[in-house]
Amino acid sequence: MKGKSLLILLAILISAIAVAQDEITKSFSLHSEALNEERSIQVYTPPQVNSIKQTYPVLYVFDGESLLWPTVNASSFMNKGSSLPQIPEVIVVSIKNNNRDRDMPVPQQIASTNGAAQFLQFVADELVPYINDHYPVNGLNVLIGHSQGGLFVIYAGLKKPALFPFILSLDAPVTVNPSLLKEYQQKMTTACTLNYFSAETMYGWGTSFTMAQGCGSYRQKRIEEETHETMPYKGIYDGLKFLFREHIPEQKDMPLSMLQAYYKNLSDKYHCRYTIPDKILLASARENISVSKKQVSLDLLEYYEKNYGTTQTSANLLAKANAITKEPDKRVDYYLSNPGASAEDLKPFMGKWKGTLIVPGGVNMDITWEIKKINNKYVMDARFMDEFNSRSDFLVVTAPGQIAWGRKHEGGGIYLSIGKLSANGRTITGTEDLIGFQMPDNVPAFKVNQFEFNKIQE
Repeated sequence: MKGKSLLILLAILISAIAVAQDEITKSFSLHSEALNEERSIQVYTPPQVNSIKQTYPVLYVFDGESLLWPTVNASSFMNKGSSLPQIPEVIVVSIKNNNRDRDMPVPQQIASTNGAAQFLQFVADELVPYINDHYPVNGLNVLIGHSQGGLFVIYAGLKKPALFPFILSLDAPVTVNPSLLKEYQQKMTTACTLNYFSAETMYGWGTSFTMAQGCGSYRQKRIEEETHETMPYKGIYDGLKFLFREHIPEQKDMPLSMLQAYYKNLSDKYHCRYTIPDKILLASARENISVSKKQVSLDLLEYYEKNYGTTQTSANLLAKANAITKEPDKRVDYYLSNPGASAEDLKPFMGKWKGTLIVPGGVNMDITWEIKKINNKYVMDARFMDEFNSRSDFLVVTAPGQIAWGRKHEGGGIYLSIGKLSANGRTITGTEDLIGFQMPDNVPAFKVNQFEFNKIQE
């Protein structure tokens, strides 16, 4: 009886999953003049595709019968699985096979058949225009293919780089045919405008991926502990992460004007309409509220609600922004924009130092640090509790015998340490404070920490 109940439960779950998939995908047949046949297409769209004014990149997936849902699941997780999305929301177009060896020939035959050329004509001249006419696309097209499909997406990207600027090939057997390998190496060396990712387990480029040395938009990665058949999911995740590496700006507190300029640059670069993601607007507003930048926060939230509508999150942030009464702490911008101390100014503070940070009501931390020059800038390189490292975001000599350093607080503001050198030059004492950040109402105020460091090595 229990076994029968379990089977019924499994049937219900499978049915529910199938219904859910049908609700967010549409299957249809598209007649191809280029191929003189009907092609089976399945399209996944984001759940809110019709509720907000937004456009989306399109992922064109070959071998759609096996790669559609790995692509949908990976892309959905990467967009929703963290506070800031790794990639934008996407439309996924699955192209099922009719005659795989004709459309995506094996390496030994690709140079001697026009099957790939006809298939590309169908994709570029018939399928893409159809999708553009029927879905809210932003003009950025990504090709994803595995094995022979991986070989085809390289071919398509080289033939039509403006239409397909993002290429993700999974275990493409490039090296099987030496003449094909040489041809693709030469073409890809001169086609650095492509964004190309090669995930490899059994096949791929191997040591022949020499063109990556001159092309920062190319990346090769080996997928370990998988077979040729099982590697696509990891490869899709890693590939999308690389291809959309510019999706989130490094600076998390940009005002609206800077965000607009950043995403306009992406739009111009990839010839598409790259909108500012909703989560980026909210995150930047939250950061600016935490440092009392009222007007910057209001501008971001007004733009958010104009483009994405009012949500509970935006309404809460708007209330907090309107409640700001104090001015931003000008010391934050001063320290973060400071070019840093010179070698001459830092001479009294060079060497290795060791001491303790005394944390009221918390755990005291033993710290060892020294000043290093990294990327043409002096930073304080510290080791905490002999467990983890941290480098300063700013380092300034504020007066003779006085040094200030610190790092950004992830919620806004900065941790600011100010230390004074003893007369004998062997001890630094001072305080660490969190400035420019407004603690939430239910969180205790930050208590100023004390420290003392002694020089242990010149």
